[in-house]
Amino acid sequence: MYRVINFLKVIKNNWKKSIVGTAALSYGVSYSKDYYNIQQIMREYCLEAVTYGDQSLLANHKPQHVTVILNPVAKKRKAKKLFEKYCEPILHLAGYAVTIIQTQSENQARNLIGNLNNQTDIIIVAGGDGTLSDVVTGMMRKYKHNSSAIKELPIGILPLGKTNKVADSLFHGYPNLVEVRKLTDATIAILRGKTKFVDVLEVELLEKDAEHLAEPIYAVGSVEWGAWNDAHCRSDKYWYLGILRTYVTYIFSGFKSDINWDCNGVLRYFDPCSGCSNCHHKQDPTLNKRWWHSFVPKIKQSPNGDNNADHSKIINKNCSIVHEIPISTTELHIKTENVKVDKKNMIPSLKVELGPPNISYMEFVTEGWRRLNGQKTLVNKTLEAREIEIHPSQLHNFKDKERSFYIDNEEFELKPVKLKLIPKTLKIFYPKDVNTS
Repeated sequence: MYRVINFLKVIKNNWKKSIVGTAALSYGVSYSKDYYNIQQIMREYCLEAVTYGDQSLLANHKPQHVTVILNPVAKKRKAKKLFEKYCEPILHLAGYAVTIIQTQSENQARNLIGNLNNQTDIIIVAGGDGTLSDVVTGMMRKYKHNSSAIKELPIGILPLGKTNKVADSLFHGYPNLVEVRKLTDATIAILRGKTKFVDVLEVELLEKDAEHLAEPIYAVGSVEWGAWNDAHCRSDKYWYLGILRTYVTYIFSGFKSDINWDCNGVLRYFDPCSGCSNCHHKQDPTLNKRWWHSFVPKIKQSPNGDNNADHSKIINKNCSIVHEIPISTTELHIKTENVKVDKKNMIPSLKVELGPPNISYMEFVTEGWRRLNGQKTLVNKTLEAREIEIHPSQLHNFKDKERSFYIDNEEFELKPVKLKLIPKTLKIFYPKDVNTS
């Protein structure tokens, strides 16, 4: 009893040191616990990877070759370190031949994919949504006359970016150690080999310069134009505020007079269609043709992946009707089914969300904070479409500055664009517990 009383007196007389010591001890215990749990996770997945690596190959077979497109500056320049620590060991233990290509500049991944000559079985994207969009753009441009080549080359997604909406829709629901679990789960999903086809969104300029013909950009997630994304993408300006910068950016952006809050213009769109004589892609018969097709008829493939359906004989009178609506909103958000977990409609479509025409300062800040927690409440109207044209009424703000919109969180100059859904085009790896219906 005397020792206990004496110990309490020491704490009372040295309360400042006691507080610092308690904090240090708590941090040490928490760090040690997380370190132990991380080691257990890595041990579990490495043991599983070894089972794949120990499998014998036939004499005339080579190990699977994977090409990793790594964005080293992603995730505040932590992407390379995280990949080498949690992902690369699993790939090597599985017996893969791994080639790592690091991007050195913005949009370089498109050219890397276009110039990729080595025979690779899998492409792994180690970065965020922007890196994924660049890789998909490179693939779609490279194989624009050979759609089967795209479907035969699967993509693994490692969520190593600032924003990972597509990956978050696949790898979610972890109570703790979210980052490590997502990375290891995404890597082991590649080894397990379960794949599914996802939609691709083609973004094409409507007004093209004859001297500089811009090729289409391809997205997997979303296209956004409006107040909240403008503010969110400028949060790095407040880096000195640490974890508070994402909250503070909405407070400061609310006072800005040059934020693109007035998203005005005209929206033209076609309703979703499961496939008919109007929207069925009429391809050049010489494309993807092989010598044996002269003797064996080529199977017609629908946009939804149904090889047996002959959409040229299906009539849908509503398919060719163009809907046109004026828009006056604070936000226009168009997303694919790839970032929607609650998918109910079986017909491939783009979901369009229009925000309110006007909002107060407090509504702007409050909604921005909600979105940091995955909640979205200020949506006035929603509709679904398969093809969309956006005609903004104002391409510059009052200071004659170029306005912007965002394709998979990458900033582009605002111009009239055409958005076209290409269903079930890209093959990606997914975890075993994800419903693919």
